[in-house]
Amino acid sequence: MEEKRALPFVAPALVILCFVSLYPLVQGISRVLYSFHALTGKSAYSGLDNFVLLFRDPVFVRALVNSLVWTVTSVGAMFFISYVLATMLNSRHLRFRRMFRTVTLIPWALPGVVVSLIWRYIFLSGGPLNTALSGLGVTHPPAWLIDPHVALWTCIIANIWMGIPFVTIMILAGLQSLEGDILEAAAIDGASYLQTQLKIVIPSIKKVVLIVLTLESIWTFNSFDIVYILTKGGPANASMTLPLYAYTWAYGSQQAGYGAAIGIIILLILLSVVVLYIREVLQ
Repeated sequence: MEEKRALPFVAPALVILCFVSLYPLVQGISRVLYSFHALTGKSAYSGLDNFVLLFRDPVFVRALVNSLVWTVTSVGAMFFISYVLATMLNSRHLRFRRMFRTVTLIPWALPGVVVSLIWRYIFLSGGPLNTALSGLGVTHPPAWLIDPHVALWTCIIANIWMGIPFVTIMILAGLQSLEGDILEAAAIDGASYLQTQLKIVIPSIKKVVLIVLTLESIWTFNSFDIVYILTKGGPANASMTLPLYAYTWAYGSQQAGYGAAIGIIILLILLSVVVLYIREVLQ
């Protein structure tokens, strides 16, 4: 009965949500079936040809592999570093804990474009990083933004720096919800620090960990601004990712159908991540 009374109040928000979420999704799916050119406004039904061309495209395959490496490496490093930081910030023996917690949030408070521009300046050939390396005696510092072997990893470093604050605060919140008696009992039983973390702490905050890993996987896989500003997918597509590749085709080459096909692949990959999350939560 209460749900029926609440429906009129929720209905306007639901209508707006459906319009801004479902309408673009339906439009994207419908455009996949057409070869559409935005400049001329003409389209022709092509069926699944866009998907056939997609899997024959070597750049798409490289962008897919790059996206997987980009996501797995970024999220894995974020979680590891953030877990260590959260454990330190949760320690009662750490002085100025409030100040450190505030400082930790700074990278997350900055817009992604600003973060990307800062890191682009740092990674320039004559930037602060290479200047420091030269001062330490490195005769040939890496060309971070134009070397095909390190361009993707350069973007990953910037992405990790920007994502650490959110993951740290979430894990810290989970750690603060633990009862001290559990950790004291483990210490009395002779459990080592590593055993305590792996067998008590992490299982106790499992839901928080799953939420963090799921959200960061989705956000990182969909990330566009860092790669675009730092390398634009180059050099020679060495740092090309699927969101950037979809943008390149949809807006750079004005092939909306092909760009939408890449978007559908991204959607399917991220849906699999959501399904895994739901399965783990419902267990």
